[in-house]
Amino acid sequence: MLRAREAMMLSFRPILTKYGFTEQQWRVLRVLSEKGTSDAGQVAFDACILAPSLSRIIGKLEKNNFISRFVDNKDGRRINLTLTTLGEEILSKIAPEMDVVYKAIQKRYGAEKLNDLLNLLGEVSEWRGR
Repeated sequence: MLRAREAMMLSFRPILTKYGFTEQQWRVLRVLSEKGTSDAGQVAFDACILAPSLSRIIGKLEKNNFISRFVDNKDGRRINLTLTTLGEEILSKIAPEMDVVYKAIQKRYGAEKLNDLLNLLGEVSEWRGR
């Protein structure tokens, strides 16, 4: 699975590098784009990033004005994250280039195989070793 992930990322890394993002930063931006304002813990879970790493990533993305963070009004212990206008703009700028890669992958393997793979990976990611 790691080799397959690496093979896929070879196509995406040049785009991320071009725009100055790490894979982890991109995952945080994508999660916020897909789910909207979210609790930092949920973003860490959804982006498959450990909390200490997320703290560093949040700091960098916030410094560059791609996201903002704020304390939850209902629960002062929770930190919420949201995309800024600049964050939304950069995602809109990068998305077409990423889409070209996704379409090339789909063309290479076929829509049915890719769908089957995504479904299987979803099942595997939910397995807890029981």
